[in-house]
Amino acid sequence: MKKDLIAKLQDGNSNILSNLISAVENGHAGKQYCELYPYSHDTVRVGITGPPGAGKSTLINQLITLIRNENKSVGIISVDPTSPFSGGAILGDRVRMNQHALDPDVFIRSMGSRGEMGGLARMTHQVADIIASSGKDIILVETIGVGQAEAEIIQNVDMTVVVLVPESGDDIQFMKSGPVEYGDLFVVNKADREGSSRVAAILRDYVSDAFEGQGYTPEILLSTATEGEGTSEIYKQCLGFINYLKESGNLKLRRRNQYLSRVRNNVRDELERRFWTENITGDIAELISDDDLRTYSPSETAQRLIPKEK
Repeated sequence: MKKDLIAKLQDGNSNILSNLISAVENGHAGKQYCELYPYSHDTVRVGITGPPGAGKSTLINQLITLIRNENKSVGIISVDPTSPFSGGAILGDRVRMNQHALDPDVFIRSMGSRGEMGGLARMTHQVADIIASSGKDIILVETIGVGQAEAEIIQNVDMTVVVLVPESGDDIQFMKSGPVEYGDLFVVNKADREGSSRVAAILRDYVSDAFEGQGYTPEILLSTATEGEGTSEIYKQCLGFINYLKESGNLKLRRRNQYLSRVRNNVRDELERRFWTENITGDIAELISDDDLRTYSPSETAQRLIPKEK
């Protein structure tokens, strides 16, 4: 069964791939996911992040063309905000990439958070694993560069491209604790607008200090993705950085650390799932009185609920 499934996936059966991803999103693909995971290790994963309106989808559309020109296959995961009405992703990145929709070597999937930010990173990693098991050469993961879940997603790819716009100059100081902090390549998109050189200069000053002594300093590139300007250099830099990671041994180290991080997060999620049963919910209601709200801190109440170590 496993070999048959793998054969169909790697033969380009997009219907099976879509169904497996839907099963992951609905929490029903445990056994199949575990069977497919050992086949997911060879695919390069690149994160594309940045604020809304930075032109990430347009840039990705250009990168798909460059990847396909080299006869490589590609999967795209676009992590979008969720519609409060339909529960689906609302940015509709697949619409922007529809010129590739009929290409059997391109697979595009949009994912919405569905209001469950805690499980979004885990779900995205599993979807990426399944797409990778289908034999795709490269996976591009697009997120909006805000929030803890998006940070966890981007921190589990092989490299991260941070896309900014000329208007981002005043926000870079604030963003240093977020996407800018873990960028491997920076792109100032919409470079035909005023202020692009200023933002690039600010970034160069930042990365020269932040990455001093680390063996690699991220490049800062300018692009106008709507015109295809600068996108070839971005793709070239991505390939060059992945080669650097491989040759230095850092790719193996990154993936090992990411694996350990995912294991820790899954242990945490599993323990929390086992803890929050109907019985414990009832115990809390009985345990907490109005006096408890004044007498016991939340941490003390939590300790009263957790069995003491023997």
